[in-house]
Amino acid sequence: MNSIVGKKRIVISLILVAALAVSAISAQTASGGSGESGTASSTPAADAGHPPSQATQAALALLDAVDTAQRYSSISYIGAMEITQGSRVLKKQYSAYARGSDHVLLEFTNPEDRGVRMLRLGASIWMYFPSEGDTIRISGSLMRQGLMGSNLSYEEVAEGESLRSTYSAEILREENLDGQPCAVLKLTSSKNDISYPMRILWVDAARKVPLKIELNARSGLLMKTIYVRDLRMVSGRTLPATIEIVDALKKNSKTLFSMSSIKLDITLPDSMFTMRALTK
Repeated sequence: MNSIVGKKRIVISLILVAALAVSAISAQTASGGSGESGTASSTPAADAGHPPSQATQAALALLDAVDTAQRYSSISYIGAMEITQGSRVLKKQYSAYARGSDHVLLEFTNPEDRGVRMLRLGASIWMYFPSEGDTIRISGSLMRQGLMGSNLSYEEVAEGESLRSTYSAEILREENLDGQPCAVLKLTSSKNDISYPMRILWVDAARKVPLKIELNARSGLLMKTIYVRDLRMVSGRTLPATIEIVDALKKNSKTLFSMSSIKLDITLPDSMFTMRALTK
């Protein structure tokens, strides 16, 4: 099968969340781990025997605060996508469940896609299409396709590491974004198997939540921009409840993700994240 767009997850992304929304459940739960924040001594410079500068320590402290503010062990929510590709607009709904950094299950509930499911275990992703009774493992060129035709790729869905463990950080400046004081944080990674080697985050100075994220190629070329359109308090945490991913390389190509009925740190059984659950 050459394409699964339209047949059909963060999860975007975040992801989110993940984009957040769908990709969020990949990136944010990944920092749950031991519950300990990283320290400046774990930076590449420090590992090479060079103590991090005061500016680097401040940037890493901010990145730790971003990870900590969004930390939880598990999440469930009702999600919605509004996908715009040129003049075409698609709307989809789904239920999302995630535990730790590598267990994600999505089930689509809108009439056109009812019963379609996505399972992510670690970096492996499977899709189930009930109308064909077909299970597909997403690999190779399929990883670059958008989840259900959205602006979140399966490649992004598969990324589960925390920002702190993947990127080095630098504070570029402080500025207001839509009237909100933000620190502008530049993240760079030397890893080759990463979708975006450079990210620029506008981090809400008080709540330590990114309000805007630019995703860039290693050359600095802007690929996508993520905008947080709505924040919501859930169990004492400020979470992005509505995000928009805009493709910088395609005209009028964007996806709006929204989350409702969000539940954090809940018990999700092992049986939920199995091939049997995927194809039930």
